[in-house]
Amino acid sequence: MRRFRCDSIPDSGALVSLTAEVSHHVLQVTRVRRGGRLELFDGLGRVAVAQLVGVEGGCARVRVESVVDADAARTTLHACLAVTKGSRFEVAIRMAVELGATEIWPVLAKRSVARGDRSARWSRVVEGAVGQSGRADVPQLHPLEPLSSLLVRAELDEVQTRWICVPGAQAIGGSSGPAAVLVGPEGGWTEAEVREATAAAWQPAGLGALVLRAETAVSAALTRVRCAGPATT
Repeated sequence: MRRFRCDSIPDSGALVSLTAEVSHHVLQVTRVRRGGRLELFDGLGRVAVAQLVGVEGGCARVRVESVVDADAARTTLHACLAVTKGSRFEVAIRMAVELGATEIWPVLAKRSVARGDRSARWSRVVEGAVGQSGRADVPQLHPLEPLSSLLVRAELDEVQTRWICVPGAQAIGGSSGPAAVLVGPEGGWTEAEVREATAAAWQPAGLGALVLRAETAVSAALTRVRCAGPATT
């Protein structure tokens, strides 16, 4: 079933016209036919199954058949990712979306080679990953900022479980509550950055014995946070 994002999801039984932009994708790009079913999501956790019943003024008219709040209760997970080269960082963002991150923080590290803010491009990557993964909510993508600035963010300071990924540290553990993870760039964090993070109450955490690429480390870290048991040495 094709999925489309809408600003708001009406109640079951409602007959509604989709916006011109969404209608274009429904009618021209994916060519959903009259009587065909489609899925609508609002980016906040609300999902609906609807049926295309006609076209009015160039806009698709649909009847909502069922509505669920799929991800309304998703637990907060901050993915704080040091910027890496081009497409590698886009892969990291996609992985963060697919693995349930609710907040994505691009971070400028000392060893970040790519230093440009590509927020428009990254936003499109987030939107694409949401559509592909079947999520009903859209993670918030924050502006690029230096590590020192991120570490004093009040919204992160309130998160009790915070890890910075450091090779050789005790393995990262699981968390069922709000959590935040800092994943470094190619070459990892500098010793000064690790000291700065630990001074701000971020706990060093390892991802195993092998050396991982930066984008792979994102997947490993977020998977461990949500799926691993208690940390072990």
